[in-house]
Amino acid sequence: MDSVSSSRSPSWTQDPKDEKVIGVTEDTYSGSEYERFLTLEAAFEGSAKKKLLRKLDMRLLPTLSFLYLMCSLDKANAGNAKLFGFLEDVGMSGTQFNLALMYFFFTYGLWEPVSNILLRRLGPKIWFPVIVTAWGLVTTLTSQVSSYGGFIAIRLVLGITEAGLYPGSYFILSMWYTPKELATRMAIFYGANTAAGAFGGVIAYGVGNLDGAMGWRAWRWLFLIEGVITIFAGLCCVFLLPAFPHQYNDKVSRWLKPDELDYASLRVKYANGPDSPTYEFRWGDVIAAAKDRKTYLMMMLFWWGGSVPTYSLSYTLPTMVKNLGYSAVKAQAMTTPPYIFATCVCVLVGVLSDRFQQRFYSIMGAYTLGLIGIVILWITTHYSHLSGVSYFAIFLAAAGYSAQAPIVGAWTSVNVTNPSKRAAAIGLLMLLGSVGGGSIGSNIYLSNEAPTYPLGFGFSVGATVLGAMIPATIHWYLLRRENKRRDGLDVAAIEREYTNEQLGELGEDSPLFRFTL
Repeated sequence: MDSVSSSRSPSWTQDPKDEKVIGVTEDTYSGSEYERFLTLEAAFEGSAKKKLLRKLDMRLLPTLSFLYLMCSLDKANAGNAKLFGFLEDVGMSGTQFNLALMYFFFTYGLWEPVSNILLRRLGPKIWFPVIVTAWGLVTTLTSQVSSYGGFIAIRLVLGITEAGLYPGSYFILSMWYTPKELATRMAIFYGANTAAGAFGGVIAYGVGNLDGAMGWRAWRWLFLIEGVITIFAGLCCVFLLPAFPHQYNDKVSRWLKPDELDYASLRVKYANGPDSPTYEFRWGDVIAAAKDRKTYLMMMLFWWGGSVPTYSLSYTLPTMVKNLGYSAVKAQAMTTPPYIFATCVCVLVGVLSDRFQQRFYSIMGAYTLGLIGIVILWITTHYSHLSGVSYFAIFLAAAGYSAQAPIVGAWTSVNVTNPSKRAAAIGLLMLLGSVGGGSIGSNIYLSNEAPTYPLGFGFSVGATVLGAMIPATIHWYLLRRENKRRDGLDVAAIEREYTNEQLGELGEDSPLFRFTL
């Protein structure tokens, strides 16, 4: 549990397991902040840095991943509930059900940038417990839905409460990890989304056996159980989630020692050299994100290459597997292996992206894998004797479209240095991606076109190629061209013209900054 006080503990610390003693904190070093960072960088080289990263990983990744797991379950469990008689009990048609799923994304997407700005102002220890507990309560109340109007209302409120988790987690990770470490952590975090598909199938399989218990249909038990778990997770956030590194100014933490806390904060702040961005919140930085071309190009990737195929797959997969000839309950269980495979591929792509620092090629590889899966599935669903090949294609599609998401988040984060602008950019790129992608993705696989789904498959292929792969290539080309232009500039002349503070204010527009490709 995190604890803070008004003064630092003694700055000389030693761990008997460490090879060296580290004693460089703000209290013992009188040089500039950047010089202190360089001293800490040298002191933490080797085992001390690995130990710090393990501490960060063990505190941040399990907590955020579990929250995202619950968010993904609560968002997509309507697809599982549909197989347990939800439509018949509530008196909804399939079209009404799809419309209600679509309405969710309007409030979800519109609230994402707002939520990220509030997170930037309030910090994760305040904002995350509020939103997680709220959406858990909403999910629990979904078990009491009895009409189409009630379901619409509950989905609209659920969109507001869940909106902050995904973009907020990406922003939290970007505040603790350097650009070279970010994709791996975002992939591990996002793996919880694909794991949710696996857990969702297992949970739905188990809940299916509760059908009729205490007079409740299985779908009611599904919403109740997942909602109660989420409420408990939200309350735990108060103790498990740390504040932002810079929020520990003049405070100490039992989680990190003073020198570790200093280094954790400074290594991200000065990841791009001495020209550090300001950590003061300014509305001008939010406006700058809204005016930045990079925000909208990355929005295209998140929208067409991520949200449309991912949401359509998550909502349709149980029904799609059922169409291959399995019962409703067994179909739930059969959705688990593709998502387990997708989780493994997602993490692998993230690790490779960090190792080789190639975001564009990682994203394009993921899109290609997902595209191959969709095309094979599109063809084989016309032939009932190829159900095995269709099931294999689901593995490829789920893996490819899952693996691209964390790299899109990492590519955005590493190329926007100012924290306030970064928070706004992540929220804005997800706004249209969620509204457009979610609303479209939940309506392109029409039940009256099953099992071949010509509109759904055709739209997914077109969205991937035209809406994601082409914009990704344009974005990569423009960043590479700008890097080459800056390589030809006179560094000495730039350093004479600008102070470090001025270069820091310029952020990624600084002529000394190089974009990650």
